[in-house]
Amino acid sequence: MAKQYKALKPVGRFQVGELVGGLNEDQIKKLVADGVIQQVETTAVTTKKTTGDAK
Repeated sequence: MAKQYKALKPVGRFQVGELVGGLNEDQIKKLVADGVIQQVETTAVTTKKTTGDAK
C-alpha cells in the first residue's frame, strides 16, 4: 500500500485534515520537513469469521 499523507495546513487544493495526493517525492519531503503534511499511519484491518453457531 502506498504511503498516505494528511494536510496539517492548507496546501494547494487540499484543506486541513484531507489526504494529500498527486505529489512527487521532492514535494512530499519538503512539505513534511516544513510541517505542512504528515504521514498517516495505516494499519491492517482484520476480520473475524463467524460460523453462525453462537446462540
